[in-house]
Amino acid sequence: MQTEGTATTSGFQAIPTAPPGAAVQREMIYQTGQGTCCNQDRRNQPQANAIGAAALIFVTGGLHIAWSIGFDSLLAELEVSSHLRISWFIAAIVGALLGGFLSRRLTYRQLMQLCAMLTVIGGIVMGVRQFNVKAMFVARYLNGFANGLALAPTLAMAGELSVYYKRGVTASAGEQWPTTLGIFVQIVCSASWDTDSEFTAEQFQGVLSAILGVIAICMAWLLTIESPVDMLSHGDEEGALDALSRLHRPRAVTAETYDQMDNHRTYLAHNQPMRGLRAWTEALPALLHLCLLRGLYATSSSMLVAYTLSFTSTIVYPGSSGPFVLFGLLRLAGSCTSAFALDTLGRKIPLMLGLVMAGGLAVGVASRFVASELLRVKDMRMALWLLLLYQLFAGIGFGPSSAYLSEAFPRSVKRQCIALAYVLEMIIQLGICRVDLSRNIDGVDNMAAFFFSLAALLLAEFLCSVWCMPETKMTTLRQAQIKFRNFVVSQA
Repeated sequence: MQTEGTATTSGFQAIPTAPPGAAVQREMIYQTGQGTCCNQDRRNQPQANAIGAAALIFVTGGLHIAWSIGFDSLLAELEVSSHLRISWFIAAIVGALLGGFLSRRLTYRQLMQLCAMLTVIGGIVMGVRQFNVKAMFVARYLNGFANGLALAPTLAMAGELSVYYKRGVTASAGEQWPTTLGIFVQIVCSASWDTDSEFTAEQFQGVLSAILGVIAICMAWLLTIESPVDMLSHGDEEGALDALSRLHRPRAVTAETYDQMDNHRTYLAHNQPMRGLRAWTEALPALLHLCLLRGLYATSSSMLVAYTLSFTSTIVYPGSSGPFVLFGLLRLAGSCTSAFALDTLGRKIPLMLGLVMAGGLAVGVASRFVASELLRVKDMRMALWLLLLYQLFAGIGFGPSSAYLSEAFPRSVKRQCIALAYVLEMIIQLGICRVDLSRNIDGVDNMAAFFFSLAALLLAEFLCSVWCMPETKMTTLRQAQIKFRNFVVSQA
């Protein structure tokens, strides 16, 4: 039997599991130190892999969101009805409600396989038919339903599968990053696709969705790990211990594993009495704050923002796809930067930095459209670049919302609360897409009003976040949940 003085090449040491002379049932190891950041990433990689199937589904959702808000190539070939644009959001609302309230009837692996299969079917339907409205309706409804169904369980699982010092990046990179990547890919395709090609950008979107769906099915089958918290709640301690060991690389039961087991037991004991009305009362402050945050997240990348981008870039750089590509790239860069900072800088610094900068830039964009009888190119150039920078800081500011959703609510209502926040986000997107651009955006005053309103809301949310949003970096799920129980958090 190995002793404490026996070092291995992996940087771990064995610790005895039984008194001398007794049979050793399982090798148990502990880390001799925190190690480098890269070592920590490698060790905790299975936690990100466990929600990898959902991340691929969210990439396909990003493609459809970008298409819905105006980054499409069908204007010359097919009249895009309002219903077709909002169909994805309608399906996402239905899927989110089912995922939030009924998803526990299936295991997480089964749920991801179902969502991935819907993604594959929708992708195939869209990929094989050219300029077919019925096929696009079917594809968009299936994909929207799959994304909505997957979101609440995935964010809830991200919080339960991750170690406390990686929970922020796992949750944000599992939702924000893939969605923004999908938006970026769709923007690039719509801006640079050869319209004379027989293979359309929408067919490419369908084929890509089908491929990602197939990969997601494989990842769900091979890499998905069920929540150890669920297993503990059902009294399966051996299963929970095995799940925790599989969430690390190399797979082994370590001192950290037992720390996680203790944290999960404490978390379950804390949430055990929170049922029904008490749970909803406890969740209400966080639900209101995060619904507002996710509503602003929807507005920050909505159809009116895309319309303003198209309007200004056509005047300043006619015929160029550069502003569109840069728009998507900066939003992606902001999301990625924020995700990787959540467990070092914390949640609150990126949140408040992004909100105040995005709010200030929105004021700048709006000011370029005020009382302009004759649009000047220099004003439109300034508005365009301010809008591009706005996307960078919007990506930074809204990145922490995924981490907050994964940790804020009592366990018995967590999926429902995440679903309600997501439903509000989709309703706002849907409502903005219902705006008749030809009738209501016939002058620059309306764009000015939109961005002034958006700036006011962003700056109000910044002030609200100072007192209402806690810092949950390096906290257990129980500690993070307690920080959200009041409308105004302690500043101590």
